[in-house]
Amino acid sequence: MSLRRTLSGGLVNVGIALTALRTNLMRSILTALGVMIGVLAVILATAVGSGAQVSVENTIAQLGSNMALVFPQPDTENGGPSRDTGKLTERDARAIERSVPGVTAIAPQLRASIQLSIPARRISTGGIGVTDGYGTVTNTDVELGRMVTSADVQAAARVIVLGPTVATKLFGDLDPVGQSIRVDKVPFRVVGVLAAKGSSLGTDNDDVALVPISTARQRFATDLKGPDDLAMLFVGFDPAVALEDAKADLVRLLRDRYSVGRGDVQPFTVRTTEEFQEQSATVTGVFQAVLVAIASISLLVGGIGIMNIMLVSVTERTREIGLRMALGARRRDIRNQFLVEAAVLCTIGGMLGLILAVVAARIFERAAEFPAPVGLPVAVGSILFSALIGLAFGGYPAVRASRLSPIEALRSE
Repeated sequence: MSLRRTLSGGLVNVGIALTALRTNLMRSILTALGVMIGVLAVILATAVGSGAQVSVENTIAQLGSNMALVFPQPDTENGGPSRDTGKLTERDARAIERSVPGVTAIAPQLRASIQLSIPARRISTGGIGVTDGYGTVTNTDVELGRMVTSADVQAAARVIVLGPTVATKLFGDLDPVGQSIRVDKVPFRVVGVLAAKGSSLGTDNDDVALVPISTARQRFATDLKGPDDLAMLFVGFDPAVALEDAKADLVRLLRDRYSVGRGDVQPFTVRTTEEFQEQSATVTGVFQAVLVAIASISLLVGGIGIMNIMLVSVTERTREIGLRMALGARRRDIRNQFLVEAAVLCTIGGMLGLILAVVAARIFERAAEFPAPVGLPVAVGSILFSALIGLAFGGYPAVRASRLSPIEALRSE
């Protein structure tokens, strides 16, 4: 019975609130506008932050799963600066594949910017010298033709596998497999086109070209000095292997190979995909928190506007309040009336802000090619938070209205 009475009273207050808002329609619209803009800003900030996290996760997924990355850079994370240059060679790669437990494949790489040309066009792209293990480690497939093979590596063959973006720029809709192109003025034969991976964080993952690593060592201009130095090494592990343990084994092997003593700086850096995910989650979390904090300022301004308008409303409706009290309304009834009115006003503003945010997020995704998801929890949370803003900032005007003296209120003009 009490629950039914409470619901009935709440619906009555909502009806009174809607009537009061319609009476001062323009003022209500302008007041809700502040909350609408605040909710719009907060939802967009949340969506962009979530999109950044999704984009980073996609970028890491493009690298491959359950993988370690080795770079020829001194690891100064846990030590002081190093005067030595980084070290990483193909001999290290073979030792890792042979001696570290759980390794499924390795992908040593050389990287350089290269010029590709056909008689009608010339473009620049990122050239990667790879072995036959590259596709396995990085989950890279071919759409047309084939991938670089071990025979290509052994023969230092002048063959090339194009990313979809490169293939489209050079050949349009034509099948490039079997065609001849020039790589830095040297003729190569196209043997494959990679499956599309898309873009992430503004980087086109399909704007690449793969050649045998032995060919790249002969043809690419790099700053590597040794005859078998590497730009980086991807090491794929069995899904059942714990990356933390695998990294420890890998680091131990390389430290032994380079006679790194305790406390010395390693001439190599090893990172796992798990570490990249953890670091990216921290960075994007901070990024999102900063965006939401900045956007919340506009919501705070909207809340202050609600308080000001509700104080004006209490002053204008003093006689109404006195009349209701004279007819038997309790102080809490008056308080609840104004609280509900503020909550309804903010909820309407929040719903409009949500609608605009969803539309703006879709436009942003198409224009910037960057994910900006607005999930159901964010949508529901924005409406509830809008109502909470109304209750919080409408509290003081509501209490002030409930404390008016009925006699003095009735005397008010």
